[in-house]
Amino acid sequence: MQKQLQILKNKLNSSIPIVLSFFVVCVCLGIQVNPSAYIAKRYTVPQIVKESSNIVFGKITVVNNSRKTADIKVEKNVKGRSEFDVIKIRYDVYKGEADHRAELARFLKQGERIIVCYLQEGGRIDALAHTRGKWFQLQLTKDRERGWGRWRFTHFEKYLNQDKVSKRDSTSQFMKELENMLGDSAIKLLFLKTDDYDDEIPIITEFNKVSNRWISYNPSEDRNLPDINKSDILWIGFRSIGKNGRYRLNSNQEKRIRDFVKNGGVVIVSGQDSDPNRPCGTGWLPHPLKGVESDHRNDFKPTSKAGNLFKAPHKISSGQLSLDDSWNGWNDKFEVMATSNSGKQIAIAKLRHGKGMYLITSLHNGKKENVSKNRRMLENILHFAVDFLEKSK
Repeated sequence: MQKQLQILKNKLNSSIPIVLSFFVVCVCLGIQVNPSAYIAKRYTVPQIVKESSNIVFGKITVVNNSRKTADIKVEKNVKGRSEFDVIKIRYDVYKGEADHRAELARFLKQGERIIVCYLQEGGRIDALAHTRGKWFQLQLTKDRERGWGRWRFTHFEKYLNQDKVSKRDSTSQFMKELENMLGDSAIKLLFLKTDDYDDEIPIITEFNKVSNRWISYNPSEDRNLPDINKSDILWIGFRSIGKNGRYRLNSNQEKRIRDFVKNGGVVIVSGQDSDPNRPCGTGWLPHPLKGVESDHRNDFKPTSKAGNLFKAPHKISSGQLSLDDSWNGWNDKFEVMATSNSGKQIAIAKLRHGKGMYLITSLHNGKKENVSKNRRMLENILHFAVDFLEKSK
């Protein structure tokens, strides 16, 4: 519990607006949320998208005010793959300081389009639904014997329906907005992570738009990378390929990464772990490279190959990064963009392969303070990758 309270404290102290009633409290503390609790802080649409495990588009097919039930037919999975073909709602019970059941009965209309954004954590679902220009909350807990039942309506949102960053007057137009954010026009980024290092992805997913292109994030711990061919960028998170001197990819996984780049994908390698006698493997590369154990450092020297990498959108100078285990043994196929240790090791390098590109770094993103120091560099790297994809069309 002490660790969970510290996690909650860190979240509340961060600069990202927090949804107190929607996700944070119930996930961190595992308690039931008072259904009358409004989302009382500013919460943007990109943040709702980020926090949702699933977003579905559907149609209200049944409204039964006698039984106080309604059915939503799921027509499209926009984020994630929902296990529900029909979302069944109930509004026959009331708990809290305000009773919105009569308002919902007048509001729901058969045949109307609806968006449901939800976070599914084990046997609990917390959801926000949007139809006819209004947000309302739903909750569901899985029964051990009977399974999933009806999603319980709690209340209409007070602040989400007023604040310009979340208020959407037209659900149909809102669907188009979400399609732009998550549909075919969005940059699909597959983030390969390890559960040992979880401070990197919250920072990266803050960068939801680059050069007028939305970024759609798909975090995964599956090194078989089943979604790689649906992606534009593969971001290999800190020590996801090598940890404690142990290399973590097999030959099939390596080949999938090489083929992905050859066919036009971008692979970004955040950082790795090498021991003196066990350097990180590089079979995921088409040319050899050697992982090197290095001391933590923050100095680096850009080369003439760096282009705008250290200039846009942020100007970054030596001393402003957190670096760790590095690379050497490169050949002339690699474009070294920055070096460390007096030019002996790679800080950041680019490698073209087929139609795609690798960006190989020695960033140290193991702890929150390291990731915070590297935040601007992570954003620059993402801009560099998206710019490459735009120019290589």
